[in-house]
Amino acid sequence: MGKRCLWGQSAAGCSIVFVLKNVLLLSLSVDAMVLWFKWFLLDGLLLIVMLALGGYLYELLMRVYITWKYPPPGRSVDIGGYKLHLHSTGEGDPTVILEDGLTFAGSLAWSQVQMEVAKFTQVCSYDRAGILWSEPSPHPRQAKQIAVELHTALKNAQITPPYILVGLSGGGIYSRLFADLYPDKVVGMVLVDASHPEQEERFPPYPVKAFPAGRLGARLINLLANTGMLRLLQFWFDPMSKTVPSQVKQISTGFVPQSAATLLQEMQSLAVNLHQAKQTQPLGDKPLVVLTSSRETDVDDLPPGWTVEYMRQRDTVWQALQAELAELSTNSVQLTSEQSGPLMYYDQPALVVNAIRQVVDAVRSSKPISIFAQP
Repeated sequence: MGKRCLWGQSAAGCSIVFVLKNVLLLSLSVDAMVLWFKWFLLDGLLLIVMLALGGYLYELLMRVYITWKYPPPGRSVDIGGYKLHLHSTGEGDPTVILEDGLTFAGSLAWSQVQMEVAKFTQVCSYDRAGILWSEPSPHPRQAKQIAVELHTALKNAQITPPYILVGLSGGGIYSRLFADLYPDKVVGMVLVDASHPEQEERFPPYPVKAFPAGRLGARLINLLANTGMLRLLQFWFDPMSKTVPSQVKQISTGFVPQSAATLLQEMQSLAVNLHQAKQTQPLGDKPLVVLTSSRETDVDDLPPGWTVEYMRQRDTVWQALQAELAELSTNSVQLTSEQSGPLMYYDQPALVVNAIRQVVDAVRSSKPISIFAQP
């Protein structure tokens, strides 16, 4: 007789039973793995949702807290469904309008300059839409639109012309658009290491390719900002320059999540804004001071991938571009400082104040602007 298995079946039958048993066990284990995997995904998604919700509530509470802790020094002015923060001090004509570059500091960046300028005329700093205490704008962050928003805010706040515009870096582009749109209201200008419309095409090629932020980058920044991640990342990554005064840094850092999305939009609009500035008209004989920084960049401060040699080539082009800005007016003075970097209102606020005073005096006396020494 052939061999029999435990239950009396033949060897062949026993093998079939064995196979069926293992198939059943395998199917049960696969089902268990699938079920476990589904639960793992569900738990993971639930955890992500809870973290995102918690982060959103944390960011919402922090924004309320930051606004309470650091109330605006000026006033909010409605410009058609959203408000800009304007900080006006001092008395007298002409009124000096301070326009910051692409930084998180906004109106606070001009604190040291504004305090001194207010001693001899009215001066107004402000936050562009979406930065610090100003509400976001529904319109594209292009130079012409930004100039229109500033004009509307000044009009609604009853801060009357004539104006002297002071623009640092990218703020110089916005100032030029304002002067071009409202030439009868602008009587002078100070450009503080200001951007040039042709700078991107005349700078030497970048040694490293910048990451194109685009819409994906904007959405990522918004996601990080709205879920509190951007605020937490600041504990490891400081977005501020080390030259920023501690009080300005402390307040500005608290508003970084609100300001980041708008600043990214302005950076993405750089090519458009430079093109718009290229279409503007010269200033005629209106007094103009061009302040240019020429201090060598410290090796430790170079962006990743940039070299000292590249910076020297770039600086050579920069000096030529700055000289061309002085040609915007037949009544101009250019002053180059080896003691200052691009953020001149921190490095040499007295120099910026002196330049503004020279333009104010030239407007009041109707005399040509004169060469002046560094303080």
